[in-house]
Amino acid sequence: MVNPEPIGFVCGTKGDSVSFLVNKNVNLAFGQIVRIDSSDRCFYARVVNSESSSTLETIEQLREAEGKEAFGPYSAYRRVEAMLFLEKRGGRVRSPTFNPNYRDKVYATSEEDCSILKLSGDLKLGRLRSADQLLGTVGIDISAIPRMMGMFGMTGSGKTNTELILNAQIIDNSPRTVALIYDFAGQLLEGKEIEPQRGLKDHPLFHSKVQYYSAKDRKLAVGLRTITPAKLDTLFPDIQPPQKRFAWALYQHFGVTWIEMSREIYANSEKLPVHANKVVVEALIQKLSSLSNELFPATNYSFVNSVLQNICKGITCLIDISGLRSEDQKRIVCLSASVVAEHYKHAWEENYEEWQKLPTLLITLEEAHEFLDPNSSRTIFSDVALTYRKYRVGLNAVTPRPSRITFDVFAELWTKVIMKTELKKDRQYLTENTPYMEYSETEIKMLDVGEALLISEPKIKFAVPIKVTHYPAYLEKRGNADYSLAASSPLASMDTRLKQLSEQSTKPLM
Repeated sequence: MVNPEPIGFVCGTKGDSVSFLVNKNVNLAFGQIVRIDSSDRCFYARVVNSESSSTLETIEQLREAEGKEAFGPYSAYRRVEAMLFLEKRGGRVRSPTFNPNYRDKVYATSEEDCSILKLSGDLKLGRLRSADQLLGTVGIDISAIPRMMGMFGMTGSGKTNTELILNAQIIDNSPRTVALIYDFAGQLLEGKEIEPQRGLKDHPLFHSKVQYYSAKDRKLAVGLRTITPAKLDTLFPDIQPPQKRFAWALYQHFGVTWIEMSREIYANSEKLPVHANKVVVEALIQKLSSLSNELFPATNYSFVNSVLQNICKGITCLIDISGLRSEDQKRIVCLSASVVAEHYKHAWEENYEEWQKLPTLLITLEEAHEFLDPNSSRTIFSDVALTYRKYRVGLNAVTPRPSRITFDVFAELWTKVIMKTELKKDRQYLTENTPYMEYSETEIKMLDVGEALLISEPKIKFAVPIKVTHYPAYLEKRGNADYSLAASSPLASMDTRLKQLSEQSTKPLM
């Protein structure tokens, strides 16, 4: 490895902590990765703290600052603390087995280091940040999708842009990968708040690899006749067993029209043909009556069937639920996600060969804390995060409030993209419950828009500082889609052929 000029030298080590003195005119940043060459091995460490001082005593510093006294030669220095996370020795890269020596030289990471760190992946998110430089590409593997992931950051930190980049990469890798995206704010289609404004509709493969559903276009209808009592847990997480038993009795009596018939009879103050406790009847009918006629009409059609068919063919589905009531948003999201996830599960259990043909699925869930809060009723997304890994179904939990995600689910998010986070409670939750992030609270607070820390275990076992690719720049670099169509014949030859056909058609038949 050809070394540039060192940026400093080691002045002390303790366990996995390294201190080094920085040379003058060297720019460093919190979280920056540095390399330390030490005899037959080299170490990689992340900058976690810094202090600067001089060899003068405090009272001497004060006198000099006030101009009262000038002192003889003294040294001013900047001392940096870094945490070791990787060791390279004899061609093998692994977790550190020891630490560097005093006076070992410290270097800023280079493009060559990027290849050693193995930061590139199928789904490219951005580039490695090293102080003021952007080095090699950083991304995650497709195999990381079923290991679950989360995107965390305050409003304005760059979450929308990061979602666009990740899902654009999934579209590019179709039919190996596919995405089911829930857009709560209606931003992803057109790329609102992105400058210049670009969204998924601007992706070259949008018309062939993406299907858009929106309540504004009346494309989110779920017919009442497609809802069986088995789906009531999904629509109403707080439903009680007596209400479910009553629902099954109504279903057995009325068939697929059980909801509309029950509501109509009860509204007319008539007696239902199935006997049940008055409290149970009122509780169930109240729930069924809360289903809006616009989203839940009395038909046999459900957009969820269309979503499932598209997902199975590798077509990403973008579901815009902006403008809906909070209760309706949750019902639409949970119902459609459960149908798709259960299809993957049943295919794995009953038709393994067909399951192998399914694309790897990532469900992007904005406002994830509303569905994964430990104080709320359990939803399908808790089950997906905890048990659907083997079915190749992954969850991307997007939220500005990571501390509101139940711990059991948070522990299963092996890939984390952490952006600037405002609340101390959220920063502490991230650092205390994410490996290799114990000393990164200050860094998270100081991240700029579009900057993030990436961890993707088991491949990337440390927090990588990245600059997320700007989505409009990605589109410009990617260019138009290549559909591999045969070249069209020249117009002249086409005209000649048309004349020949015309002449033949005018000849008399023998």
